[in-house]
Parts: sequence; C-alpha cells; structure tokens
Amino acid sequence: MINLEQFRQEMEDWIINVVSIPNPLTGNFPPCPYAKAAWLNNRVSLRWFHGPELPELLMEQIKTWNDDFEMVLFGCDPQNLDAQRLKKYITEANYVLQEYDLIALASPHSDEQYIANNANNVNDVIISHPKYVFAIVQSLSRLQEASDELLRLGYFQYWSEEKLAGVNRRRELVKKLSSSQRKNIEAAE
Repeated sequence: MINLEQFRQEMEDWIINVVSIPNPLTGNFPPCPYAKAAWLNNRVSLRWFHGPELPELLMEQIKTWNDDFEMVLFGCDPQNLDAQRLKKYITEANYVLQEYDLIALASPHSDEQYIANNANNVNDVIISHPKYVFAIVQSLSRLQEASDELLRLGYFQYWSEEKLAGVNRRRELVKKLSSSQRKNIEAAE
C-alpha cells in the first residue's frame, strides 16, 4: 500500500533535486525548467492510481481541470502498468483531451531499457523517476506557450529532430483549436 505522504515527499525531492538542476549536457538548462516553481507555488496536483483506472482518471480531467494548477501528476507503481499500456492510454486520451485544450504526457517507464543515443533522450540525460511511473495532464495551450518561450531561449538545441517533431505537432494542435473546440472547453467548465 502506498504512503501518500511518502509519495509527495519523494516527488518533491525528485522535482527539486533532479529535474530542476541545470545540466551541462542540456545547455545548462534544467531538464524541466518550470517544474520547481510550479511545485513551490503549489501548482502541482498529485494523485495516485493503481493502473487500470488511468483512462477514466485522464478523461475526468475534462470536467475537473483547474487552471490554478500547472499540472496534475498521476503516480503509479510501474509493476501495475507496463510501458506499452501506459503509452496506449496516453495516446487514446489525447484524441479527446486535445478537444478541451488539455494534453496527457507519460514519463519514461522503468521496464524500458535505457538506450544511448535514443531519439527520445536529450543528450543521454536520464530524468525518469527510479521508483514511479507518471501520467501528467497539462493545459495544451499553456504548455505550448512555455515551449515557445523555451525555443526562443535555445532550450531545444540538443533535442533530436524526432523529439522536436513532437513539440512542433503540439504547436500545430494549438493552432487548430477551432471555435467549436473552444466551446467544448467553456462547456466543460
């Protein structure tokens, strides 16, 4: 059984001491430049899940999304959710979430072996959590605004073309948010 306070404490430690530390391999940018401020300003909502209920939890965000938070971080024991199923859940959720200006992202999974020079890594910097797997929900347009600012600052200079293509696809999604999709967002509020 998970101790939620222990989970919260381990997340704080990981956010502050791993993903928020500038790294020379990434141009002296922290791997997650906005994570520490979001955490310290209480703008990260933590939720624990057991695995199979993740699709429902992701869809629930359509009705419960709160702009007071930068993200909702769902944590899980990696033994309860394999990498393939995690990716499937995230992909399927995003078909719907994007209609509401939300996006789900998955953390690297511990059951996937680390491979040097993998296009999904940034200069071989590993930021996955050693104990948990995550699904994260964020505002699509706000994430893209932050990405645009990071692009301007040179943050993505070490990213592979393949990984950078994901940022560009996200930018196109934001541009395509039609007025009917914006009405979906307003109706869900």
